[in-house]
Amino acid sequence: MKTNRKFEKILFLLLIIFIVLLFETAFAAEGIAVLAPTEAKSATVVTLKNAPVPAISSLGRVNRNTIGCVLPLSGKYAEWGKKALDAIMLSARINSSKAKGDWEVIAEDSQGEPDKARQAVANLAGVKNVMAIIAIDEKKNALETAVKANELKVPVILITSKEGVTSAGEYVFQHFLTPTQEIRALVKYALNYLNCAIFSVFYPKDEYGEEMVKIFTREVKNVGGKVEKAIPYNINQTDFIGEINKLIGSVVKIPSQATQDDKQGKVPVDFEALFIPDSFLQVKMITSQLNFFNVKGFVLLGTSLLNSPNLLKGGAEFMEGTVFVDSFCKYSLYPETYNFIDLYVAVYNREPEKIEALAFDTAGMIFAVLNNEKIKTRRDLATKLSESGNYNGVTGNTCFDSNRVAQKTPFILKVKKERIEQIK
Repeated sequence: MKTNRKFEKILFLLLIIFIVLLFETAFAAEGIAVLAPTEAKSATVVTLKNAPVPAISSLGRVNRNTIGCVLPLSGKYAEWGKKALDAIMLSARINSSKAKGDWEVIAEDSQGEPDKARQAVANLAGVKNVMAIIAIDEKKNALETAVKANELKVPVILITSKEGVTSAGEYVFQHFLTPTQEIRALVKYALNYLNCAIFSVFYPKDEYGEEMVKIFTREVKNVGGKVEKAIPYNINQTDFIGEINKLIGSVVKIPSQATQDDKQGKVPVDFEALFIPDSFLQVKMITSQLNFFNVKGFVLLGTSLLNSPNLLKGGAEFMEGTVFVDSFCKYSLYPETYNFIDLYVAVYNREPEKIEALAFDTAGMIFAVLNNEKIKTRRDLATKLSESGNYNGVTGNTCFDSNRVAQKTPFILKVKKERIEQIK
């Protein structure tokens, strides 16, 4: 098995070398920097092989080989937007050889603002005549972008965690592992593979924490489990001794004050798994204090916020065995994923993160449908996206349900020997 994997990697690396050399040759004349991240301006037009921008006389006629992007290319989330655009461009380049014509990608800057996003959608749909739009939006802005795109009858795939965003209409799609999907997969894995049916929760008193504990409690109940305790804490809190006392139902003893008998065993708990929906920094702080007071003997569960290389820096020993769910993992078992990572590193000289992987697959799904020459109109595209079966991408298998929300195969991840590994 290892020999086959090694042989596959060698072949793929040879392919990467060929592609990179091809890019350097094909794009040098166009002034497109292949081995550097995109330098996006407020309204960036990025084309492949000098594909022509539609002339003014063609307004109203949709260019099926042009897709638009509404991305935060400046402002608070500029890094996300620029990384996503790099991934979309890479997808266009990879898929261009399959198309009858070259793909054109037009990106506009939303600056992370709802008014700018709506304006960008209107410009792309009504002036640039794009076939579809890929948009990255904050939860608070996503619905407004969706409503505008549906009003103009242009298919839009939103990369956002906002629940219910596709209710805006039939032209709106969502490609993201939603909180409900994430927690459902986590709970089912805990029950079926870890034999955990009794849970407790530590959660931050903010919108995210309260939403996640609500979903978690519902999903646990749905599988016949029980949430024993749900204990909130302040978002800027650093001392959790009071919450730990509530968790174990008694007063913890400082190790220096504990008797020898106390030091022999773990503090007993009445649950099998502890769920903490918070950032890796907060979770590490909490677990270090739990360890300090010898509160152990349970499985630690978290959210996709833990999926960071920084999770394993400083205090990672207290995270050993932690299980969480996400839509992307750099150490994936899937060949599509690790081949994408190798290619991305070869082209951009950096490892991709979740936003790049989702953007790459989002563009790939659109290009896969448009490679069918029978797809002529925006309605054709929206209908075909709704009907498409599984798309086997770098973020796993994806298809859209009847509400046009992506149904994904979540990556079940575990901290094991100072490494984040995919275990399912």
